[in-house]
Amino acid sequence: MTAADCDVFIAGCGPAGAATAIALAAVAPKLRVCLADAGADGGFRVGESVPPLLQRFMEHLGLWPSFLAQAHQPSFRTISAWGSERMESAEFFLQVHNTGWRLDRARFDRWLASQAWQGGASGLTGKVRALTKAGENWRIDCGAAGVLTGRCVVDATGRSAALSRFAGLKPVNHDRLTACVGFFEASINKQHPAADAAVVETFREGWWYTAATPSGQRVVALMADSDWLRQSGAARLNVWRNYLTATDHVHALTDTDRLLAPLKVWPSSSRCLNDTLPAGLLAVGDAASSFDPLSSQGIIKALRSGIFASYALADYLVKGDGGQGLTRYAALIHREFNAYLNTLRNYYLLEQRWPDSPFWQRRHTINPVHPE
Repeated sequence: MTAADCDVFIAGCGPAGAATAIALAAVAPKLRVCLADAGADGGFRVGESVPPLLQRFMEHLGLWPSFLAQAHQPSFRTISAWGSERMESAEFFLQVHNTGWRLDRARFDRWLASQAWQGGASGLTGKVRALTKAGENWRIDCGAAGVLTGRCVVDATGRSAALSRFAGLKPVNHDRLTACVGFFEASINKQHPAADAAVVETFREGWWYTAATPSGQRVVALMADSDWLRQSGAARLNVWRNYLTATDHVHALTDTDRLLAPLKVWPSSSRCLNDTLPAGLLAVGDAASSFDPLSSQGIIKALRSGIFASYALADYLVKGDGGQGLTRYAALIHREFNAYLNTLRNYYLLEQRWPDSPFWQRRHTINPVHPE
């Protein structure tokens, strides 16, 4: 077999890719790992608040003291008007780790990737243009950044699942959830009881999310199905603002005249790679599965999948287990996704005020076995 340029090539240096590299340095320090940065800003991610469970994964990666030194803002609760007009607070102090975090996401991502590179992963700036099998290795074409070979390849490209698509696979959508997001200069009322919390409020066609950002701005997201957004025109600012004004709680936190940029539209559907990837190729984070932003599990899931992927890669490349670990990893991703869909359906079932609404009907009948 021709020697490969690296043992593990990771495409994407977001939380999932970086966590894979960091965990590999711990469980298989002799493996040569390349962590590639596509060099493009991924933009703002809806749902920058992360639950207290983050601490467990930071500790596992040996990064908890360093994370605390980054001075991200603590978050102690989420407030929701779900199932009724009344707002209810979910306090984190009843959990084992009682502090959530409001992340400066761009800074968090840069810090985590830097930890991976400092831990021994080599770096490359370039987007994968093609991926093909070359004997027992993978040939990775990164355009102007060059062509290299790797024994294993990790797809950490997020929702695009770019490397999996090169292998002829694509994620299967289980719904049509879409985020239509506005960024505002500041909260209208910093003395409001919910000013420091993440706030969720339902309406007939979906739900709203708002939170203050670490920079002092406010993000407001309308979460609805893509077909309704097209039919209603709610992705247009004037229509979007009318729906926002009709809310009971989110509107009270927002100065709608101080929008900083045009509305952004982001796909936010629940999706998963249902087919088996070729040997030596695995997906982590949103490339493997994407959760509803309502779960606040995006970053947690990214870190968890990166850690478990590192175990599977070490078993395959170091212990020579014949790919059994890779198979177990894929099964884990599917079990996790099905369990998530069941939990998601149960939570959406708590809202029963609009039984004739297509949005709520679809959520009340979520079926893990028959995706759209």
